[in-house]
Amino acid sequence: MISLLLALAVSAAPPPADLKRARDRFEFGAYAECAGAVRELLARQPELSDADAAEAYKLLGLSEYHLGDRAQARSAFVSLLSHDPDYVLDPFFVPPPIVELFDQVKKEHEADLAPLRERKRQLREQERLAEEARRKLLAEEQARTGPPAKVIRVQERIYLFNWLPLGAGQFQNGDGSKGTAIAAGEVVMGLVNIGAILFHNQIAEDRSRRCSPSQPTGCSHPPFTDADRRLLDRTDAVKYASAALFWAIYAYGVVDAHLNYVPRVETEITPQGGGALKLTWAY
Repeated sequence: MISLLLALAVSAAPPPADLKRARDRFEFGAYAECAGAVRELLARQPELSDADAAEAYKLLGLSEYHLGDRAQARSAFVSLLSHDPDYVLDPFFVPPPIVELFDQVKKEHEADLAPLRERKRQLREQERLAEEARRKLLAEEQARTGPPAKVIRVQERIYLFNWLPLGAGQFQNGDGSKGTAIAAGEVVMGLVNIGAILFHNQIAEDRSRRCSPSQPTGCSHPPFTDADRRLLDRTDAVKYASAALFWAIYAYGVVDAHLNYVPRVETEITPQGGGALKLTWAY
């Protein structure tokens, strides 16, 4: 059973990258490079799946034929048939002389290919029976125990939220009260800062509030009166203090979100009631 599962896993795996590069070189007409790449692949990975090995030997045989070496092409075709005795070259993509050579090689070795073909048929039948036995085993177990009583809900958390303002990282981490406090603090400080800026600009741009040194009192620092000058200074203090508090709250939110960040949360839910919460850390 273990060997069968390994065989199924290999057959389901994507083709090796070296095989794809060899195929690309063949399609560009670089037959010598294709043949070299295939031989290097076969030397480095002798235990290829039958499908990948057949594709590799097909590329090798076609490349050697185009290079004028019919003997090496025949040898590659024999190796191809050893992995897939029923392989057929597509006449729409392969020139007729190569198809004729391949069919001739298959006919010459038919006596050896027949038992190999039967052996592979038996292996496929064994795989089919093993798959049926596996499905039957799982079906019987499910019939005995019933449907799954628990459901796992997986939540993938977004790392970028740790850097967002308004308590986004805290809300994602499940700390709503802290997220609300951070969001409220940032909103209040932001509004205070904007209000201070607008109020400062309103006073500074109001020409009716301007004064001149000729006035007897209250204009020691023109063009603003001493009272407006004190008001502007206080507004500046509020503006800078609110900005500093805003960024301090933001920095605290970012640090706190990183400290409590869990990339993946799995919640185990029991439909009958009494759900349990399970957290897993995956960095």
